Amino acid sequence: MAAIIVPVGFDNGPRYDPDAAPDSGPEYYEVSERRNSAELPFDAYEVWQLAHVDVQSHAAGEFSRDRLIELAARTGRDANGIVNRLVATGLLVEYEVGTPSAIKVLQSHQLHPTGQGIGNTQEHPEIFRIGRNGEVLLEVVNEVYTFWTVSHGYPSIWDAVQDDAQAIPAGLPYQTAEELGYLFAAAIPMIVASHMGVLEPI
Repeated sequence: MAAIIVPVGFDNGPRYDPDAAPDSGPEYYEVSERRNSAELPFDAYEVWQLAHVDVQSHAAGEFSRDRLIELAARTGRDANGIVNRLVATGLLVEYEVGTPSAIKVLQSHQLHPTGQGIGNTQEHPEIFRIGRNGEVLLEVVNEVYTFWTVSHGYPSIWDAVQDDAQAIPAGLPYQTAEELGYLFAAAIPMIVASHMGVLEPI
C-alpha cells in the first residue's frame, strides 16, 4: 500500500506587517504546532492547505504525496520540492496504514479535537457524529469517536491506544494495541482533512 500524507499543525492564517506598503500582501502565513509556529511563504502555505481539501481520498486512505502534487499542479505550481520541505519540517507526515510506520506517527503525535461531538442516535447507535454548530460533518465508529474525544489528554495518541487496549472485549475485530492503533491511524486523515481535529507533534 502506498504511503498516505497528512497535514500537521493548526492554521493561524496570514500575518501582515503594519509598516508595510499598502497592497504589499501578507509577510507570511502561520501554522502553529504546540508552542512553536512556522512562518510559511504563500506557495508552501497553499500546498499545506491543499493537503486538507480531498476529504474523500483521505477517508479512503488514498491521499498520497502524488495526489497532493497533482492538486498543486492544477494551480500551476511544481510542488515536489515544497512537499519535501514540508515533510522535512514536520508540517506533513507520511505513513502506510496498517504498518509500523502508522504506529510511529501515533507515538510521536497528539490529536486535538476541533469539532463538536454530536453523539449517536437511537436509529443508528453504532454511528457517532462529529460536526460544528450542530451540523454533522463526519460519521465514525464508536472506537474512533472515543479516541477523537479523549486521546489529547494523553502524552501521545499511542499512549491512549495502549491504555484502551488493556481491556479489549473478546469478539472484536482487533485484539492487540497494534490492531487498535491501525484502526485509529486509518481514521486520522479524514478527521484532519475535515478540520475536525488537528495533528500535532509531541
